Amino acid sequence: MVVVAVLLVAASLGAALYFRVPGPAESETTSTLTTSATVNVFGLVSTVGQGTHVVSLGFTDTTTGANFTAPTSGGKFSIDLPNGAVYDVVARWAGNYSWQAGADDRGDLTVNMSAGSMEAMSYNVQLETPPTIVAVHGTILWTLPTAYPVEIVYTAADGESFTAAVQNATFSTRLPNMMDYHVKVFWQYQDGTTDYLFASNQTINEGLGVTGVDLAVG
Repeated sequence: MVVVAVLLVAASLGAALYFRVPGPAESETTSTLTTSATVNVFGLVSTVGQGTHVVSLGFTDTTTGANFTAPTSGGKFSIDLPNGAVYDVVARWAGNYSWQAGADDRGDLTVNMSAGSMEAMSYNVQLETPPTIVAVHGTILWTLPTAYPVEIVYTAADGESFTAAVQNATFSTRLPNMMDYHVKVFWQYQDGTTDYLFASNQTINEGLGVTGVDLAVG
């Protein structure tokens, strides 16, 4: 009986000890949201003028003056900019010819993503640009008693020439925009010989939305 009593006491004491053993202390975890140092600015870029494309976007911090450049590829761009700043955005474009280029100030862009926000924002740009090629329709005003105009040649300042046939004193051609031209008119005489006369210097510099012009030569 004594042995049984001891075992029962031990068993009961062990059970008491088991239930009184404290479990692991629960650790309290807290998460603190932090503001991202940079924000990825991405978007689509396009132009209206035929033959033109956006080359890059420039971002200038209006407070510090720091400059950041985002090249474009396939009509898209992506750049990481310091958060919490206002940027002046300038879009630079180019045409099919080396002298065709320009810049457009797009105004201010605020990059200020708060803690817990997405670390990215979209910014799309469409530029109003002049066309790279202009359709030219013209009329030769000169008249010669023994000859008639058969050809007109526009020679650009860079040396490239563009020739158009003249019929009934009119002609049509397509010329690169934003260029100065030296114009010659070729005449055919009754004996079959041809010669040219200098007509004029003309500038083709058409703006937004213009695809063709009418010119008078002579």
